[in-house]
Amino acid sequence: MSIEIPDQPGHEPTVLPGGRPRLFFFVECEGVALLELLAPPMLELLAQQGYGIALALPQFDETNAAAIRRLNHAAIPVVAWLIPPTTDEVGFSLTNYPRATACYRAFRAWVQAAELQIMAVGIEIEPPLETDEWNTWRLMRVFLRRLWLARDNALYPAARAAYLDLIATIRHDGYEVHTYQIPLIADDRLAGTTLVQRALDIVDLPADVEVLFCSSQMPIDWLADDLGGALIAAYGEVADAIAIGSGPGGHDGMPLGWPSLRRDLLLAAQHTDTIYLATLEELDKHGMLMQIVTLDWSAHARPAPRRRLMTEVLRTMLFGVLLGARLGWRALAWAGWLCAFVLWLRQRRT
Repeated sequence: MSIEIPDQPGHEPTVLPGGRPRLFFFVECEGVALLELLAPPMLELLAQQGYGIALALPQFDETNAAAIRRLNHAAIPVVAWLIPPTTDEVGFSLTNYPRATACYRAFRAWVQAAELQIMAVGIEIEPPLETDEWNTWRLMRVFLRRLWLARDNALYPAARAAYLDLIATIRHDGYEVHTYQIPLIADDRLAGTTLVQRALDIVDLPADVEVLFCSSQMPIDWLADDLGGALIAAYGEVADAIAIGSGPGGHDGMPLGWPSLRRDLLLAAQHTDTIYLATLEELDKHGMLMQIVTLDWSAHARPAPRRRLMTEVLRTMLFGVLLGARLGWRALAWAGWLCAFVLWLRQRRT
């Protein structure tokens, strides 16, 4: 890794210059690769720019402790991104909520023993979907089937209560709570339902910062694997923070190309002052980290019009389904009265 740090006055800016948002970089590498990534040139760059790190912690070992000590020494904010301690799960859900509590307890004991400084705890809430369900049409069928059966999800009450207790414990211990959510959680909240949560085995939590995953990189061949910033434009107004970069199912670990990533960064900055990027190691590997450093945040960007329209149409349809499910027979009754009123007006005019 070779990084040239641009000349800037000072080492630890308290105010980000140029009105640019605060950036946090997800870091997923482990072991020797992690320590090589967080070498002095990278640490100096992160500190000068005021960037933060969300470090994945699938295990609490000395290597991760050493990495956090380096970040602490350089006064770089650290978000502890908790990962289920198994190889087949990335995030937490209704199905594995006991592991979330156990994971945090182990993390808390480890942090205290190692005397580490942590700004926030990051909890990723992710649907436990199988890999082969990422096919676009199959994913839609799976979602509709789960939505139909959502009311029968008996795990939801107990899991939500457990997660709320966990959030309270984390705050009591002095940490902020950052949750990483899929954007559909905002639609569920807007409709005043829990159907999406029950259908996808996720849970809406009262976090200090809710980060919505709005990556444009999706494994959709007919869209050239790029949503064109449509998710950011659709959900940006309701997001505390936005996560962009490599999305689920990215091809060969490749991040978005720079033109697409630049567009997403500028779009996200129009809606929020906190942006998460995935991942630091991939962005550095493909030479895009310095392009982010020198980005002109005053530049203009627009989402792809057709993909934005497609996203809004799908959101409207989903909202209609959720609202209809919430109102149930009352909605049909009111619709019947409305039809009768319209027919009465037509007859009166005749």
